[in-house]
Amino acid sequence: MTETIDPPRGAAPARTAADAYRPIDLARVREVLGHPLPFIAEKKEPYLGEFATRFIAHSTFCVVASADELGQLDTSPKGDPPGAVRVLDPWTLALPERPGNRLADTFENVSRNPAVGLAFFVPGVREVLRVNGDAFITDDPELLDRLGAEGKPALLATIVRVREVFGQCGKAVIRARLWDGDARDLADALTLGSSFSALTVAENAGKMARTLGDQVGSLDATLEHHYENDLY
Repeated sequence: MTETIDPPRGAAPARTAADAYRPIDLARVREVLGHPLPFIAEKKEPYLGEFATRFIAHSTFCVVASADELGQLDTSPKGDPPGAVRVLDPWTLALPERPGNRLADTFENVSRNPAVGLAFFVPGVREVLRVNGDAFITDDPELLDRLGAEGKPALLATIVRVREVFGQCGKAVIRARLWDGDARDLADALTLGSSFSALTVAENAGKMARTLGDQVGSLDATLEHHYENDLY
C-alpha cells in the first residue's frame, strides 16, 4: 500500500532527506568520471557556425537557464515553430517572449545577472546544441515584429551575446526515448541525409583533425557504438 504523506506547508524543516547524504568534492567526481577526451574538451566555439545556425533555425524547443545575483537558478522552457529564435549574427541570438504566466523569472534574473545557458532541441535529432552567453532584454519594435508569430509581434526579446557553442551527444535523449518520430521531418531537413557528428566534423575540420587524428572519419561509428553499448 502506498504511504500517505501530508503535503508540506511553509519553509523546509531543519533537516530533509538531503541531509542523509554526504557531499563530495570535484576531485572525487573526477575519480569516478575521469576526464574528457581532448576533442571533447576543446569542442566549444565562441561563435555560431553554419551548422549551429541551421540547428537553431530548425529547433522547436529550447530551455533557458538563468541565475540571480546570489546564484539561485531558474530554468524556463521555450517552444515555438522552427525559426522563432533568430541568429542575428554569429555572436548574437534573439529569443521572442510569448504570452505566459507573467512571473518573468528569467527577466528578473537577467536584470541582476546576465549569464544564461540555452539547450536547443530539434525533433528527431538525438544530439542537443548548447549555447552559453550573456543576455539583456529589449522592446525594440522592429525586432519584436521580426520575432512575431501568428500575426502578432513578440512581447519582448531576449538578446544573447554568445560566449560558448557546443554540441551534446544524444545519450540523454536516447535514454529518455524522447522522439517517437516527427511528422514535419525536421531532423532530415537539418541533417540533409547526413548526421550530427558528420556535419559537426565538416564545420570544424581543422580542430577535429588536430584532436582526433586518424579517428576523425570514424566519429559517427564511435558515437553509434556508445549509443548502443554505453547508455548505462
